[in-house]
Amino acid sequence: MKKGPGKAVSGPLAEGWKQALMNEVEGREFYRMAAANARLDGVRQMFTFLMEEEERHREAILEQIGRMAEGKPARLVRRAAGKREIQKFRSPLFTPEFVARGKNAEGEAAALSIGMTLEKRAIEQFTALRRKVKGDAEAEKVVADLIAWERDHLKLLARQYEQFREMYWEEARFWPF
Repeated sequence: MKKGPGKAVSGPLAEGWKQALMNEVEGREFYRMAAANARLDGVRQMFTFLMEEEERHREAILEQIGRMAEGKPARLVRRAAGKREIQKFRSPLFTPEFVARGKNAEGEAAALSIGMTLEKRAIEQFTALRRKVKGDAEAEKVVADLIAWERDHLKLLARQYEQFREMYWEEARFWPF
């Protein structure tokens, strides 16, 4: 991580930002590995997109830490392009033929599940951080934006997971109800 001039940040809010920063780095690296191991191009593109989003989150958090060190108020600008890009992944990315291969498809299902867990953890982390910044309107807005960003990722992953699971159950001739 790049170090620069500025005073050290400390306290509960700073600790919250630091933990959020680690979560984003872990998410970025997980999505990098998931993209590298994805067998379908659409799935690879989705994980690459999520990896890039986690990097943007990391940069946004570093900016907040820097602003805090300089005594400036929090500020976040979410790129509109990111909101539009996520729409590319609304349709099922998995094909029945891919799911029919069974074990070859299970790695993707696991990656979706792990990704959902990481996004839920980030939402919980930012929700806790929002409680710490209560009363600071700018900081509350930044954290609310980050929560919304993470929820978009969770919805994307959950939608793909549900679609995958339905195909998998159909292929296995398993209908729970």
